[in-house]
Amino acid sequence: MIIIGIDPSLTSTGICVMTENGQVLQSLALSSKHYGVKRLSDFREMLGNLFYPYRKNGHELFIAIEGYSFASNTQGIALGELGGMMRLYMYELGIKCVEVPPTVVKKFATGKGNSDKIAMGVALQKQFGMEYPTSDQTDAHFLALIAMAYLGLMPNLSKAREAIIADMKAPKVKKGAKKQAK
Repeated sequence: MIIIGIDPSLTSTGICVMTENGQVLQSLALSSKHYGVKRLSDFREMLGNLFYPYRKNGHELFIAIEGYSFASNTQGIALGELGGMMRLYMYELGIKCVEVPPTVVKKFATGKGNSDKIAMGVALQKQFGMEYPTSDQTDAHFLALIAMAYLGLMPNLSKAREAIIADMKAPKVKKGAKKQAK
């Protein structure tokens, strides 16, 4: 199985590809010089080029993709289109994925759900002795680790990280949902 973390961004989508044992195979920052539908097409093609060699060789893919940030106002519609296209494309290819809220990525990495980009980079350096040229790649690395933990492939998780993964797996109850009578 190949594990992939994706941090969608209009200017620099972070990608981290790992083996089941956490070996980093690729770390990329994807971008397009285009706008609108052409940018979506560019990103779809780049994802296809990324996925193809692994799928061709019979590897199952599992992806953790960062969820939408509702606190961010800039380019919200365009980012929603990009995220929707990515999710639809993965669905069409039959790739399993889990969506991880931005606060959960930060909490998994640093212990705090409101950490900034610098704190994320410091956490990666301290925990794994690694650094990437972009914060999007750093986030993608942690997303790949979350995917591994979600699949039970990360032994010796801290209690805090175990709780994060358990919460992700717990069924969500919609607010205002009424209990059905038996």
